[in-house]
Amino acid sequence: MKLRTFLLSFCLVPFALCLLPYQVSAQVPAKLMKYMDVSDNQITFVYGGDIWVMPKSGGTASQITHSPGEESWTRFSPDGKFIAYTASYNGNADVYVIPATGGLPVRVTYHSFGDQLIDWHPDGKRLLFSSARESGRGALANLYLVDAAGGFPEKLKVPYAVLASFSPDGSQLAYITRITENYPFKRYRGGMASDIIVYDLAKNSAVNITNNNGIDGKPTWVGDKIYFLSDQDENMRLNIWVYDTKTRQTSQITRIKDFDINHMSAGKTDIVFDAGGTLFLMNLASQKYEPVDVNVVSDLSVEMPRSLNVGQQINGATVAPGAKRIVFQARGELFNVPATEGYVINMTRSSGAFDRDPAWSPDGKTIAFWSDRDGEWEIWLQPATDNSQPKKLTKRGKGYGYSLNWSPDSKNIAFIDETSTLFVIDAENGKTRTVSHTLYAVGHGSSQGYTLAWSPDSKWLGFTKSVENTNTAVFLYNMETSDCKQVTSGFFNDGDPVFSTDGKYLFYLTSRSFSALYSDMGDGTWVYPNSTQIAAISLVKDAPSLLSPKNDEQEEKKAVKDTAKVVVKVDFENIESRLVILPPKAGNIRGVMAFEGKIVYFRSPNSGSGERSSSLVVYDFTTREEKPVMADVSMAIISADRKSLLVSSQGKYGIIQPAAAQKIDKAVPTGDLVMQLVPKEEWRQIFTDTWRRHRDFFYDPNMQGVDWNEMRSRYGALIDYARTRWDINTIQGQLVSELAAGHTYSSGGDLESVRPVQTGFLGIDWELSNGLYRIKRIVTPAAWDTDTRSPFDLPAAKAGVGDYILAVNNISLDPKMDPYAPFEGLAGKTVSLTVSKSGKTEESEKIIIKCLTPGEESNLRYLEWIENNRRMVDKLSGGKLGYIYMSNTSTQGQLELVKMYYGQLDKDGFIIDERFNGGGALADRFLELLTRPVVYNIHWRMGKATTQPIKSNNGPKGMLINGWAGSGGDGLPWAFQELKAGPIVGERTLGILVGPATGHSLIDGGSITVPDGRLYDNDGHWFWEGVGVSPDFPVWDDPNILVQGRDPQIEKVVEEVMKLVKTAPAKMTPSPKLEDRTAKGLGKKK
Repeated sequence: MKLRTFLLSFCLVPFALCLLPYQVSAQVPAKLMKYMDVSDNQITFVYGGDIWVMPKSGGTASQITHSPGEESWTRFSPDGKFIAYTASYNGNADVYVIPATGGLPVRVTYHSFGDQLIDWHPDGKRLLFSSARESGRGALANLYLVDAAGGFPEKLKVPYAVLASFSPDGSQLAYITRITENYPFKRYRGGMASDIIVYDLAKNSAVNITNNNGIDGKPTWVGDKIYFLSDQDENMRLNIWVYDTKTRQTSQITRIKDFDINHMSAGKTDIVFDAGGTLFLMNLASQKYEPVDVNVVSDLSVEMPRSLNVGQQINGATVAPGAKRIVFQARGELFNVPATEGYVINMTRSSGAFDRDPAWSPDGKTIAFWSDRDGEWEIWLQPATDNSQPKKLTKRGKGYGYSLNWSPDSKNIAFIDETSTLFVIDAENGKTRTVSHTLYAVGHGSSQGYTLAWSPDSKWLGFTKSVENTNTAVFLYNMETSDCKQVTSGFFNDGDPVFSTDGKYLFYLTSRSFSALYSDMGDGTWVYPNSTQIAAISLVKDAPSLLSPKNDEQEEKKAVKDTAKVVVKVDFENIESRLVILPPKAGNIRGVMAFEGKIVYFRSPNSGSGERSSSLVVYDFTTREEKPVMADVSMAIISADRKSLLVSSQGKYGIIQPAAAQKIDKAVPTGDLVMQLVPKEEWRQIFTDTWRRHRDFFYDPNMQGVDWNEMRSRYGALIDYARTRWDINTIQGQLVSELAAGHTYSSGGDLESVRPVQTGFLGIDWELSNGLYRIKRIVTPAAWDTDTRSPFDLPAAKAGVGDYILAVNNISLDPKMDPYAPFEGLAGKTVSLTVSKSGKTEESEKIIIKCLTPGEESNLRYLEWIENNRRMVDKLSGGKLGYIYMSNTSTQGQLELVKMYYGQLDKDGFIIDERFNGGGALADRFLELLTRPVVYNIHWRMGKATTQPIKSNNGPKGMLINGWAGSGGDGLPWAFQELKAGPIVGERTLGILVGPATGHSLIDGGSITVPDGRLYDNDGHWFWEGVGVSPDFPVWDDPNILVQGRDPQIEKVVEEVMKLVKTAPAKMTPSPKLEDRTAKGLGKKK
């Protein structure tokens, strides 16, 4: 990030603006600095994504780095001459060192897995960093020491850690295993809450010095005291606390109430920290702290208005009658664009407003759209043929509306809002009528594609509504009588209606083609995919059937129909009995659009087909044939006169006709969609939109007791101090974390990024021997796992453990550098390795191997981690228990459960390990499989009797949980507990389940998630949000045991389940005695 040119002087606390001579510079109050550190006489921090240094007493800061991407974790060397930090100059988060006065950064680590700088060793020669490069689980980072000039990283024996601080003599570490203090969840007491642990590096022993349910983080060791952040006081705000290593007493130092302290670091005599974006310096002797005055030299170029081409950010469109003009929605602006040739107009020119969901009226005169330019989402009307200002149609005041649907006569607009209420608004006077409200919530995602269908005469509105049996049904609303009537019974899932152009028929989608697909696993399970068909209902009894028998006859030429004179009548008596299923084959059908004599719709890939793209197809009612219109279509929008289509295919847009064999002959020009971006205006909109969407969508309208208006004021005031989009994400995160609920994330947006240069991996652990690098260990998964293998674990591999690797592609491995340095850019590439068993070049040979990608390396280590756990369970149980690991409750977790469960059904019981479970779906289907009852048994003459179902195991089961298991990883043990399926061992889960959370896209492509529902159990109790599922047997992941190569949690769960193997073993009912089924034998039974 380049910030340069003129002097800006500011103080990090509120003050009056100072006018400098000739307006060459101005005092600007600045906040939102990160990753600060303090030396004997200087402070460093990250501001605007770059590193700055300033005198400790305050003053002018010098910019040390000017680079794309965001630097982080800055730390002064003990003598204050150098700064170590993490940066992504090459697209990967690696460790660098730079002189405190500026200069050329020295790259220390070379690895595609993130390396997070932690601190300098007290000797001033080595650096401590954390990385998950070898852990097998991305959440678990190990600690490494490496020479500040580069070299081979030495892995410490600390089982796992993420932040740490050395004791003054370097013999001990105060560390934490997880960074919870920056997690978007305040007043948190879940399993992710960290403790401060002191580890003796000589004795390999550890002591938990805080051991409370609150958050303890950012440890920093100075003299005989360990300072850290904690929220254990009554206000539950992160403040600075201190632990005296001599008295073993803990006390609170700061008592800041309105904001949490997010970053903190210490020098020999001071602590530097931030609160509410303000930088403070605290003297350790007096424990008094003051804000620090700062001046920076910067042109704030990131905030300068600039022209930006947004042609690649199109996410909505509407097509004029006649299809000669199109309005595209891109980055919150609306652009009027020619179909092939002509000029482009930015209609809205409002960088600080989100203008979206444009809709062209059928008469071609007006474009309706949603905009928040007045602070709330309202409908605005823009004349299509001039540049006059748009008129605000609505005064809703709050809420979020979706696609605008004009009536054919251009007099009314229909839409659904976030409350799942359907409205019709008069386009002339804004008068609004409520049409209906759905029984079950439609949800943000489904509302964006919600179908509202006008009849050709504008007298009827068709829509989908949920019914009590949880299916959906088709309804019709009469604009003249305001009557709303149900058309289909809801016996099947029916929805997405559309009227025929002549007004005689109503087409809709119905899921009723039940063609079962059976599992190949021998478990008797089945699903009904690809079930959607197209139905047609005759709206009046005398309408001819669309499937009546054909008969060739001489016909008179029919006059062209005038759709403006169509009058739609509906006979509701036995209306559903007049439906027919149209001939198109069932599948994943969506988006039906009606044209004269035909319908056009999408065919998305059928489940299990392996296809990836959707096709647009047409069904002709005359020929009764379905034909392809166009392949690989991602979007299709019908024109306002309902005669043409705008399609998107392979990054191009084009107008096509509703007929077979179409293609984009001449693409719609999108290269001139240029807006005037004013970053600060857009950032304010993003913040307000984030606040607003939580107000409107969060499951509790009372915001869990939080004063949401006050939070808007408190955190919104920080927008003025933002210098980058990263700052906006930080402010968003702080705002929503006040709700103390899970699934409130903010991410992405228009961020600077660097294209990664990926490392080529070998699936090995390295060691440095005799000044050369060699293979210490080959990473090996289970024998039956074929997903990924090290090139040295393949048949006929020509190198193995103990062999030296001298060069790759003739580039020597330098022992003074990371061994992966010459492998940069070789991910997935075939390379030549120079290997030697003795280390001597003259005894070397060249072998050809293919490097692993970072994903393959990560997966390989993950599979090995699973196999090691399985072997541990097998050994501890004497081979009686199976082990299942579930990484999430999504597709990967499903695969792992089925694979590992069915592969070990012969065991007497199971351990289900869901530690680090990343969530996904709720757990009912998983528990159905694990607790599947045995209903029958089958005696076989030629083989062993079997249970039915055969793929079941009614032996005892136990579950492992920890603080990294969240969302679905909370739901799985909760369900396990509710069903009393077995003992749960470990530590509290993450506690962020809350309920279904919906993703929301923001104006610049960033995103937030808002939980619009919350889960509770059958006893009427909410899930333990912010606390998590508590184990039946709490077992700390004690580093004193882990360092021995043991796993205390696995040991305990095996112990408990083995008790059940003895007291409640799996049962297989033996076959009864064979019967005498003769008359005599049967007579005896009487």
